[in-house]
Amino acid sequence: MPEDQEVCAFDNYCDRTIHSISTTQDKFLSSKTSIERKELGQFFTGSAVSDYMASMIDKIEGVDAIRILDGGAGAGILTGSLAIRCLDLGYKNVHAVLYEIDRDVITHLAHNLSLIKELFNKNNSSFSFETKMEDLILSRPDKTEAPFHFSSINPPYFKYNSKNSPYSGATADLFKGNPNIYASFLAVVSACLAPNGQMVSITPRSFTNGLYFKGLRRYLSEKLSLEKIHIFSSRNKVFKNSGVLQENVICKYVKSHQSSKVTIYSSSCESDINNSETNVYPYEFIVDRTNEHNMTRIPESKEDSEILKKVENWTIDFQESGYFISTGPIVEHRAREFITQNKLNNSVPLLRMHNLKLLNVEWTGEHKKDARFILSPGHEKHTRKNNNYVILKRFSSKDEKRRLVASVYDPKTIPGELIGLENHLNYIGINEGEIQLEEAYGLASLLNSTFFDKYFRCVSGNTQVNATEIRLMKLPEKEKIIAIGKSILKANNKNQTVINNIVNIALFSDDI
Repeated sequence: MPEDQEVCAFDNYCDRTIHSISTTQDKFLSSKTSIERKELGQFFTGSAVSDYMASMIDKIEGVDAIRILDGGAGAGILTGSLAIRCLDLGYKNVHAVLYEIDRDVITHLAHNLSLIKELFNKNNSSFSFETKMEDLILSRPDKTEAPFHFSSINPPYFKYNSKNSPYSGATADLFKGNPNIYASFLAVVSACLAPNGQMVSITPRSFTNGLYFKGLRRYLSEKLSLEKIHIFSSRNKVFKNSGVLQENVICKYVKSHQSSKVTIYSSSCESDINNSETNVYPYEFIVDRTNEHNMTRIPESKEDSEILKKVENWTIDFQESGYFISTGPIVEHRAREFITQNKLNNSVPLLRMHNLKLLNVEWTGEHKKDARFILSPGHEKHTRKNNNYVILKRFSSKDEKRRLVASVYDPKTIPGELIGLENHLNYIGINEGEIQLEEAYGLASLLNSTFFDKYFRCVSGNTQVNATEIRLMKLPEKEKIIAIGKSILKANNKNQTVINNIVNIALFSDDI
């Protein structure tokens, strides 16, 4: 058989092998209930994504025998794709160490690894493997195993109790905090890598920003070079059969000094993953090193990167502008006895998310969800002065087009000295005195604008709007914010188009 036909035949054999592993994986998943998968944090990777992740791996010069680490093996599809990638790179000797705690999948895993071994044999190469029925985080192979060259991981995803879980503190020597089990996986696998070793991970985007993952980001930035990021714009299509509503990212790291460039790829989901938009940026543009948080900004397109550049050129941030942001103090499930829908003399209006409309807060007491907070001794920690505020939703639903939803609370619409704010809301004011309505409408309009929403999506992939992220945001000069507010108050209509036009004119008329 001619050489090119042999290559084509072997490629087809590789494709059939991965397809077989994927089919076994799908059958296994269908045998598990959603509750069982959730307990283990199981969200298995499809073949298109596993092959794509493996393609990010590059040859390490001077290394002949490769060691692969799979921290949560499942049915073995990530190791399968990665092993085949090793063949493509010219490696003839590959050994994989796989960790898995689900006994139900071990038989499927062993069968799939035998298929990979058979594939290597047909290529006159050697593939060996060692399966460990152990928990990667509790076993800590970085302390017991020889270093690994490659790892392609889709770690489990779940939160655990930081007080009594065995995972609590298990990675305290690597990074500070207990944000989520997938963070521990990223840290342990990173610690297992040999010099110039490579890790490709698919995880929720949440670790790239926010206070809870600050320790992990610091650890990764100190130990690894961030080389590539792939962002999926769809929240629910990458793990479409698992009910996952997260922005997911694939990140490629190398255990070396930080590269000066980071490549960003973007696609909607796995079906167009190989036709991604590709852009290359300076590392300092993607990872914000101007403060201790090391947040990672991910522009999905060239247009988004231009927006990010414009905002980053502003010279002052939220706190330097004199603003504060706090979370509504009333946690309803802890204060049910003080929440009523009856109009009692010793009660004040309680603002909830449904009260926030475009630019305005509406509370009449007549809506079926409107409620009041009963004043009792010590209520001061739950109530706030009935002042002007910008109210910001802490959560955006999957149906909302904007990540930021801001409204102006005008105390003239609800007489009284005090107001209640539910915990799903953030409220913004100024540190000295009371924010004036013109400024409040200007700030709320800026936050509601399409321009600023695109900026915020570059810096945050969470459906939750964290106060930490808002405090770090850059803002234009206060004069421009007030000018926006004045124009908004004069406008007959305050729809999204009007808001966008007024904000864009105020911010960029000097650029025309």
